[in-house]
Amino acid sequence: MKLRMFVTAAVLVCLAVTAIADLSPTFIEWAQGPYQFLMTKEEAATWKTLKTDAEAKAFIDLFWARRDPTPATPANEYRMEVEARIQNADKNLAGAERIKGSMTDRGKTFIIYGSPKRMERSGDARTPALTEENRDLQETQRETQNWINWIYEDATTKEIFGVGRAQVRFVDRFSRDEFKLERSSIDFAKSQARMIAKTITQPDLKAAPTLAAAAAQAPQPAAAPAAPVIQTELTTDAFKSAVADLEAKKNPFDNKAYATWGEYVTSYGQTFVPIGLYVPKASGISGDVTFFGVVKDATGKNVLAFEQPAMLVATKDDFFIDKSLSLPAGKHRGVFGLAKSGAVVALTSADMDLVGTLDKDATAISQLILSNNIYPLTESQKADDPFAFGGVRVVPKADRVFRPSDELWFFFELRNPGLAEPALPEGTVPVNTAEVPRMPKIQVKMDVAGTTADGKPVKMAAPPREAEAVEMKGVPGHYGLGNAIPLETFKPGDYTFTIKVIDTIKKTSYTLTDKFKVVQ
Repeated sequence: MKLRMFVTAAVLVCLAVTAIADLSPTFIEWAQGPYQFLMTKEEAATWKTLKTDAEAKAFIDLFWARRDPTPATPANEYRMEVEARIQNADKNLAGAERIKGSMTDRGKTFIIYGSPKRMERSGDARTPALTEENRDLQETQRETQNWINWIYEDATTKEIFGVGRAQVRFVDRFSRDEFKLERSSIDFAKSQARMIAKTITQPDLKAAPTLAAAAAQAPQPAAAPAAPVIQTELTTDAFKSAVADLEAKKNPFDNKAYATWGEYVTSYGQTFVPIGLYVPKASGISGDVTFFGVVKDATGKNVLAFEQPAMLVATKDDFFIDKSLSLPAGKHRGVFGLAKSGAVVALTSADMDLVGTLDKDATAISQLILSNNIYPLTESQKADDPFAFGGVRVVPKADRVFRPSDELWFFFELRNPGLAEPALPEGTVPVNTAEVPRMPKIQVKMDVAGTTADGKPVKMAAPPREAEAVEMKGVPGHYGLGNAIPLETFKPGDYTFTIKVIDTIKKTSYTLTDKFKVVQ
């Protein structure tokens, strides 16, 4: 049966190719691209019978004319909207293996139905190392980690989808950034047909009117890409209430979680803001949670909100959770929290002063990260994974509390530092110096000052020393630099760590500083 079905399909393809063999590539590509998603069954069948470019052109003119919401005017607003959606999809929804964004499942959905009311995305929570004991658990987590929900919920949703609130889920099962439409109770074939029918304003039109045809031929101003759908409001009342209480200076969840943020740029120019919550073991929170947050600008206006199921990940004796956000430039205040079974269990805030768009080619340094847990990743990271640097994971210890048994790791990222010419042994004849990497020449000077718990001042300093900056795997121009400071000689107290970073090639320097506490 399978062989017969294959042969039948192959015959149909051959017939279709024969029918349109005389069309020029431009017209063949038109129907093989995203416009095919907007054809009725009758239109798709008619297209296969076309034999000349003139017939194909007449078909396309009629296709747009039947959908023109204002046939008495030269502009076809529906066509402009579709072309803007295609442009936006190609730019933002590209799939694996160089598949155009407009030809992916998300692109198809966006082109047919437009922007959803809001989007939900799975967390990027990391799982512990794979062992026989947790293998089944991790496989279950992978099934649920990489997904995106598009929520359609407006006046026409029931008319199109048959339900008042339609959730369309896309799943990336193989961590290839290839999100496939997941089967659901929604009959997408029927909803697509309903949406197509809704766009046809002149179903009985047999030929494109002269005005519409002329408008189709006339150059149209480039339509701006549709703005990305951004959720700006929390949808759960309990989360809204908790955020309002914190803003009123009432936070019953002090010390349950601590926030860290940063601002980074990928090697291809995408600026992103990782947000991390560090959850001490003493908080009593672990396992499955809902991670939520809202970010406001300096005027108090919401610029972003999110709510997503996730899982806290163990780090030493504590836990963490994080995600990357896309935020505009300016001063922002973010409130982030965790909930279990709908009840808020942790809430904290962070003030952020963002550049908004970082120049990927500029020489720069990241903020200083203090940690007691840095480890290599077992899976390839995405370009905007939070606090992941060329295959190395750095867990910011946002509470900045360490014990004498800890090693205090400091870490920062250098972008586009000066590079020294390869150093060859004396007497060596230069051959292919491209095989010898050019590396930064970095010096660091460290200072620690503070006060012990019994009130004694402390001051320690180290002279500038050469430090190795390691190029990050897969991230050209980005280098990581870090080291560990043993704390067994530190007495309990409050300390300030200052590091001066000197790029001896570009003759530039940076000063980074952060505070930490040592407890018994």
